[in-house]
Amino acid sequence: MVTNSFPSYITQNKSIFDFKKKLKINNNNLIYRISIKKNGDFHSKIENNDKINSDLSLHEMADKLGSLLSRGEFSTISIQEHHKGHLESTMHIAVVFCKPLIKDMITIEFERRVSILLSQIKKDKLRPDTIAFVGGNDNKNSISGAKAGYIYFRRLSLEAKLDLSGFEFIIEQEVSSFRDNLDNLLITLEKKYGKEAISRCHFTLISSDYHLIRIAEIFKLSRRQSILFPLVKINATWTYLFAAYPFCVSPDPTLAFLGRIRVLANDLAIVLVNLNGLIRFNDLVAKENFSRLCETNQKLQKMLKIMPGSENSFPSTDGCIKLSTSQWEVLERGLCAIHEAQRILSPLMNGESVERRKLVHARDLFMEVVKNIRFTIDPDRPVTNYELVLSLDQVKTENIFKNLDL
Repeated sequence: MVTNSFPSYITQNKSIFDFKKKLKINNNNLIYRISIKKNGDFHSKIENNDKINSDLSLHEMADKLGSLLSRGEFSTISIQEHHKGHLESTMHIAVVFCKPLIKDMITIEFERRVSILLSQIKKDKLRPDTIAFVGGNDNKNSISGAKAGYIYFRRLSLEAKLDLSGFEFIIEQEVSSFRDNLDNLLITLEKKYGKEAISRCHFTLISSDYHLIRIAEIFKLSRRQSILFPLVKINATWTYLFAAYPFCVSPDPTLAFLGRIRVLANDLAIVLVNLNGLIRFNDLVAKENFSRLCETNQKLQKMLKIMPGSENSFPSTDGCIKLSTSQWEVLERGLCAIHEAQRILSPLMNGESVERRKLVHARDLFMEVVKNIRFTIDPDRPVTNYELVLSLDQVKTENIFKNLDL
């Protein structure tokens, strides 16, 4: 039964939006910052490869960042590069993580990743030597995400009258895995510039905020399995350039609900990677990850309380959440699977052992939940022709971050 609309749920949980404009945590001489800009861009900075320590889970951080986005309460903060990273590097590579297309069309979320790259270059806040678009084809489209991103970037640059003659471009699209494409990119760079040159490369990684936060968390807790591990092996440095995920703060309650579920699934993906490390490499399950699992379970339960039961008809009034039957079923099954995985892993937190077959079962449950949410709950959609024309017009007037209607 519906007990509340989604907007009222947010109102009753205002505490999750109390977020400082800067998060600075010192641990082993590492500084991890998130700087916030008025136009909805985020830039995070890692000054070395030591451990990152954060008290915020991914979905909590996304909630708090999203609240600031919705209110537009940002001061303009210039982007700073790490002195021992970018300023001493021989080469600066911007890497855009490209999202798969939908029916051969760029999506709202993907468009934001490309637009922020153009914005930073146009404002002279980012000046890479090479721009790489990475992302394969899921066999549902006739063109890869990487190639589509490159074409769209050039089109935006043309409208913005941005001279691209000083940039080199690389498209990595051979496989669908970001890690494999990043490995292929390093091989391409080594062949082109030599091993010594790429050992002093600085990378700016560009993607949606929740995606990059997940990458940073996995690197902190499961370094060997992180897609950043190859960068560590070549002594490269990197920074993050966040594109704001728009759906968590959508005025449409259904889109906002789906967006937050999507972010919760990424928290589960962090736990999944850690659990896989336990099975494959006998890594320890971080207490932080078990806490993340419990918090995600509790948050998902609270969110499902505001949804109609499967036996009830879905309300059609404004301000209520409207989900399809398949989405409802995915969330119900997912909640049961998460609870079962939590039960299996609980003994580990007490120093007890768990049979390998049970650990594999828990991992498989996680994989199924994350996969189903990604394919069923994702609120992302193709950019319409009208929105495309609008974006191109905004580029001409240098107002490329006016939000598309969601």
